Amino acid sequence: MMDYQSDTPKQDETQQAYAKRLEAEGQREIYIRKALREHWDLTVAETILVCAELPQARHRELQELRSRFPILSENRFAWRISRSLTLSKEDALVWSQTILAAEGSA
Repeated sequence: MMDYQSDTPKQDETQQAYAKRLEAEGQREIYIRKALREHWDLTVAETILVCAELPQARHRELQELRSRFPILSENRFAWRISRSLTLSKEDALVWSQTILAAEGSA
């Protein structure tokens, strides 16, 4: 099993291409963020921008958070999302509402 430290970019692979490859390999957003920071000297804000273009990795991360915190209320889950993914409270609340609404219709 690879870890983000040894999961190195291919020669001449850009940050975006590397992130998309990791996403395609099934990695969650937190793994990709750590890998980007390990192999490039990116700020947190720059890392967030790259990962904002990775919807599948974000979805996997949110599903993992929900499985770890299955009984949180909408606001507490939004707080957890905001804190874990360094998202604005407003963006996190939208994700929280979306996930909880999907659970309610399942």
